[in-house]
Amino acid sequence: MRRIHDQNLKALIITLILISVMSVLSPEENSLVSGGINAATKGLFQVSAKAAASIDSAGADEVREQLEKLKSENAELRNQLSDYIEIKQENSRLKKLLEIKKDNPSYKLTPANVIKRDTNDDFYSFTLDEGTSQGISVNNPVITENGLVGWVCQADAATCKVKTILSPDTKAGAKDKQSGDNGIINGNATLCDKNLTAMTTLAENHKVKKGDMITTSGTGGVYPGGLLIGEVQSVEFNSYDASRYAVIKPYEDIRYIGTAAVITDFGTKGEVKGNEKQ
Repeated sequence: MRRIHDQNLKALIITLILISVMSVLSPEENSLVSGGINAATKGLFQVSAKAAASIDSAGADEVREQLEKLKSENAELRNQLSDYIEIKQENSRLKKLLEIKKDNPSYKLTPANVIKRDTNDDFYSFTLDEGTSQGISVNNPVITENGLVGWVCQADAATCKVKTILSPDTKAGAKDKQSGDNGIINGNATLCDKNLTAMTTLAENHKVKKGDMITTSGTGGVYPGGLLIGEVQSVEFNSYDASRYAVIKPYEDIRYIGTAAVITDFGTKGEVKGNEKQ
């Protein structure tokens, strides 16, 4: 009887461990292993049901010891999975940056982490953990694997501050890939909290439309041409100055950036006196 009880208790604990594993896996990971786990646990659930019924006959100290051990193992598993998921995500980002570098061999990229956000800035500026010691300087473009997110406005030896494309201080030459229309990426307070920016100075006879892809134009020498920026959400008319502009949704959610890369050099880089010259 003792042997049967031990087997039942082990079956219960194994089932609980498998359930715990599924509870901490991401949806993607879950989809890969859930089939195997379901097959393995189908029989164990039946055995563990019997085990649960026999627990009353086991010593309370033994049960408590097994449960504490299970909790400890579960906590360790959660930490390991958390580290694994973070490493996997970071590897995916770096792989995409390497692909950008491969497609643009003249780019010099410096990957960096966001270490601070300016709570007094409504346009989501942030500070990176790399600076002039890594060749970073003011006006360098800042990207993620999804496209342009801003430019360096301040830099010291160890850090640099980035103004985002949601800011009205940004003036980046932009181009509609479908229509060929040119404009200027210039953020504003009305759009920024929705992670939106604007493409201003559109021609009166422009052909920009919803769904078009917007990239950097490369004019002015501050930004390389062809960097992804975002997608046109709508085209609006500014009654204040009778101008037309497009509302752009960046391909990156600027509000939640955790890592980025600074383009410190590229083949068409020209001399600039300030970010306003595009």
